[in-house]
Amino acid sequence: MKKVLLAITLFLSYSILQAQVKHAGAMSEMGKTGFAPRISLDSLQKYKGLIALGPLGKMQGEITAVDGVPYTGIVTADENSSVQKEWQVDAPFLVYAHVEEWEEIGLRGRVGSIQELEQLIESTLTANGVDLLEPLPFRIQGAFDQMVTHIVTPRSADVPGYVEGKTQSNFDHEQASGELIGFYSKEGKRIYTHHDSFMHVHFLSADKKFAGHLDQFESMLDGAKLLVPKARIQLSFAVIDTEFSKGRLGFEQRVGLDDLVKFHGHLCDGLVLGAKALDHSFQVLFDQDKIDRTDIRIISAPSPCLTDVATYLSGGRIQFGTQSVQPLADGLFVIQRISDGKTIKIGMKPGIKPLEIIEMTAKAENAALSPCELDELKQLEDEFSREILYTQASEIFDFEELEDFQWSEIPQAVFPKTDVINKNQGICSAS
Repeated sequence: MKKVLLAITLFLSYSILQAQVKHAGAMSEMGKTGFAPRISLDSLQKYKGLIALGPLGKMQGEITAVDGVPYTGIVTADENSSVQKEWQVDAPFLVYAHVEEWEEIGLRGRVGSIQELEQLIESTLTANGVDLLEPLPFRIQGAFDQMVTHIVTPRSADVPGYVEGKTQSNFDHEQASGELIGFYSKEGKRIYTHHDSFMHVHFLSADKKFAGHLDQFESMLDGAKLLVPKARIQLSFAVIDTEFSKGRLGFEQRVGLDDLVKFHGHLCDGLVLGAKALDHSFQVLFDQDKIDRTDIRIISAPSPCLTDVATYLSGGRIQFGTQSVQPLADGLFVIQRISDGKTIKIGMKPGIKPLEIIEMTAKAENAALSPCELDELKQLEDEFSREILYTQASEIFDFEELEDFQWSEIPQAVFPKTDVINKNQGICSAS
């Protein structure tokens, strides 16, 4: 069997992250320092696409910056709200990013709480192939049915505007037009999102006369626009299947990483690695963006992640002789196009996966990691997933065309399901 290394240059469905989220100070720490300033807003004035959220000074208002313009909501002496546009202000903590260009995604449905809003944002973004492993600034533009917001007020008598026993002023909004400006992050809890949410959101009215922190939200969102930084990583697949159980080929749809997560059960480095490998491979095999799931046979290494990726994206099934799970020396997948026999083997280049992950994985598969070590392994795998997403496939994988490859029917071995070994492990109790 002759093996020929494929030299390939492809247009991939990946793009470079433009908006890096940064922060100064932390939400959970600012009270411990007496709300001491951690950043001056004017240090960010150079960013024409600045988006930022945080409290003003010593809890004297709410800073909301968008499109490079600061809008700081404050409470006036008569308990009304006002907005000032000043750069020469400080913040005890601030989360911010520079976004050069936004892209729009349509929203649909009604939400009855901030928690439901978070779920809708997550499902909408993942359905559109947006990577949620990295922190993300976002905006929602529209008319909103009901909201409650607040603007913080000073906590100390030596700060102008202090009122004893009061820490914020609340505001009710009905049928209010404007935009929600927020940051989504799975790693920002207690830093720039609250302990029970992946989001930190402010409301800026359409007339720019109100800016405050969002506390409660209920609205129909049909017609609202969700904005995210343009050119974030996208990982999605166009597939072709038959039109019904006895139908013709021709039913086309697009599936994404979120669909794989639902099928597999969780997001992990193996799922990302397998999806990226197959995305690149299918484009080599078909020289086009669509995957004909009726014309594929596939062999996957016996990893739960790789096997599920192979099943879902290729359409291969063991019972029909179009999928097999086998140990593959230095390989992840072998894919064959049934119609003409063209076959490709995909492997990972040496040294790509960090040795620490390999060693800790071996221990985890023997139930030899403590709860805290399991958390550490997850963090390492999440970091590796991000690295895989942002790296060109040609730098990660080796591709070989296997000439005269013959698909052989062999009894299917049974392999241990390693992703459930630690399912009853306890929670890390380290502080």
